[in-house]
Amino acid sequence: MINRRNFNFGAVAGLGAVATMSSETTQAASPPMMSLNVLYPNHEGARFDFDYYRNTHIPLAMKVMKADKVVLIEGVASKDAPPPFVMICHFQFSSAEALAAANAAPGMPDVRADVAKVTDIKPIVMVGKTV
Repeated sequence: MINRRNFNFGAVAGLGAVATMSSETTQAASPPMMSLNVLYPNHEGARFDFDYYRNTHIPLAMKVMKADKVVLIEGVASKDAPPPFVMICHFQFSSAEALAAANAAPGMPDVRADVAKVTDIKPIVMVGKTV
């Protein structure tokens, strides 16, 4: 018989960060939130200043956009391959209106211009909502 605890731990340790959920722990969904997701695809020779991103760029973006929350996900190489994304940034907003206000904020041109100080990667931007 397979020891589930050891199997799950091995799967998680092998893949990096993984969220698992069972029907026993699933709760009713919260009201939908909107998100602005910025993905930085990895490529050979890519430049990305992680310290500047965390300590300067993200605080600037949060101040301008007034997001409810931000989650940063740094790509981690597997034993055989580099990560497909250097960084994924997930900004959360309470509503579509809050996200629209963030995108229309007067400081957004400064936030966008600041990206060049962080990286030479052209980011992919995706708007989404939690389900």
